[in-house]
Amino acid sequence: MTSPSLETRDLTIRFGGHVAVNSVSCAFHPGELTVIVGPNGAGKTTYFNLISGQLPATSGSVIKDGVDITGLSPSARAHHGVGRAFQLTNLFPQLTVLENIRLAVQARSRAGWSMFRPVAHFRDLTQKAEHYLEATRLSKLAHQTAATLPHGDQRKLEVALLMAMEPDVYMFDEPTAGMSLDHAPDVLDLIAQIKADRSKTVLLVEHKMDVVRALADRIIVLHNGELLADGDPAEVMSSRIVRDVYLGTATEETA
Repeated sequence: MTSPSLETRDLTIRFGGHVAVNSVSCAFHPGELTVIVGPNGAGKTTYFNLISGQLPATSGSVIKDGVDITGLSPSARAHHGVGRAFQLTNLFPQLTVLENIRLAVQARSRAGWSMFRPVAHFRDLTQKAEHYLEATRLSKLAHQTAATLPHGDQRKLEVALLMAMEPDVYMFDEPTAGMSLDHAPDVLDLIAQIKADRSKTVLLVEHKMDVVRALADRIIVLHNGELLADGDPAEVMSSRIVRDVYLGTATEETA
């Protein structure tokens, strides 16, 4: 197996006396889509926030390609190749679809605005942005403002923004939340395309079991902030302890 592109080592966060994520150690590899599941309050989104830098860890570490990035800001982690999409869309609402993606391309190239920069450079940025528009089937909406898009198309735009940043690690937090049955397959198809690139590592928080079954190469289960199970999707979801947790029947012995 290839070396892990991302690891968490004893990753922990405490809020007062409450331990929201408790010493979680996992290694994630290129070419693998890992779905993180668990009941409400299990610590899934908090774990994501620790990896992407939205929350500071109380202890433990986040390792990207062998480099400790635990102390870095979210933007610095993004430049190290950790890309994150959120449950709520994270767009510039008054800019057009094309302008949103062009900003992401520009951020990736670290090209700030300059009146002395050659026009051809910005033409290159626009062409790259148009490539991601086409890849996410948003070309027809290029000049529509993000705020006027239906929710499903806003989620597609957020995937396009993430792709434009060209991360090695893609993190999706319930990507179909609030989406209609018509739009959800489009976003899942985009994630499947990313998964097909064996150089990419994909982490997905999801509670819809049909999505989990369709995409997962591996499942990890969190419960009360702890790693409860990790492995092959069929084996993990058929285990008694996982079924007990999901059905709310976990006893003290199995919790």
